[in-house]
Amino acid sequence: FETSGHLPHYADSMYPPMEMDDGTYYLKAMNCPMHHLVYSNKKRSYRDLPLRIAEYGTVYRNELSGTLTGLLRVRMLSMNDAHIYCTLDQVAQEFADNIRMVQDYYAAFGFEDYHFQLSLWDPEKSDKYIDQPENWAASENHLRQIMDDLGVPYIEAVGEAAFYGPKVDIQFTTLLGREESMSTIQLDFAAKGRFGLTYMDETGVENGEVFVIHRAPLSTHERFVAFLIEHWAGNFPTWLSPVQVQVITISEKHKRHAARVAEVLEQAGVRVRVDDSDSTIGRKIRLHRTLRPAYMVIIGDEESESGTVSIRERSGGQRNGVALDEFVADIFAEITNRSTELGIVPPE
Repeated sequence: FETSGHLPHYADSMYPPMEMDDGTYYLKAMNCPMHHLVYSNKKRSYRDLPLRIAEYGTVYRNELSGTLTGLLRVRMLSMNDAHIYCTLDQVAQEFADNIRMVQDYYAAFGFEDYHFQLSLWDPEKSDKYIDQPENWAASENHLRQIMDDLGVPYIEAVGEAAFYGPKVDIQFTTLLGREESMSTIQLDFAAKGRFGLTYMDETGVENGEVFVIHRAPLSTHERFVAFLIEHWAGNFPTWLSPVQVQVITISEKHKRHAARVAEVLEQAGVRVRVDDSDSTIGRKIRLHRTLRPAYMVIIGDEESESGTVSIRERSGGQRNGVALDEFVADIFAEITNRSTELGIVPPE
């Protein structure tokens, strides 16, 4: 952490050190120093680049108690993190690929209301950053050109860069009106010098111009889930719903058909639960409406006798006497297509 620059520039967000018999230890607040050590563990060739190292792990940050907000800002974070080691000529392609990846992710999850922010250093506060003005200017201009070439609108924010380089942050506004960063893609020009990151070029000469792209395309697991819950208000599209189908029996004699329906759905990869309790059908429906499954399947006399299902969706649409195979095929297609709308039952 001393080598990476995190101790002088990021110590306030790290937990205090622990003194052990053989040295000083810190809870890991970020993955990048360890990934740099993995890269530098052996000689690298230009043929190895770009080299991408990914890790889904836990990091710890000493956030002030007043800044903790539900899942949006926590002290123990599950980070979907990666670092890309590349030459200057490869930066544009790798960075652009990551911008497109984020856009694809957001489209799949139904996110539309966000914007890109080019986060720059503040030369008036040079103590907060690696003090290399020429590298800052070149790196910031490089990212501007990448974003312009992609045709992606962005705003610039002075003083919001990482201490080791400029970055592109993807910003959302919460229901409370607070702007929060979700994903981030960062260009690091400092790690190569601090960790001695090199590669052997085409002529067999050792080259020290290794640039690092830090990326967290889905933020932390906690923050991303928080944005998902807020965005959908718990009414997740079918493919995202924790419970995609809730099967409900009207009485005890319908348990056998309910179990068969659940078995067929599970075999198709559908997340399904069965409520065959002794409670009244009205109470069951009211309870599970608050739990927001994508669909409720009601099993009564008619359904048990005919081998069909009656379907209710969150929006209030309802279909009775649907063949089980037809329902399974429809919901399987909806899940496979990652539709952001419930599409099996027409609204009433």
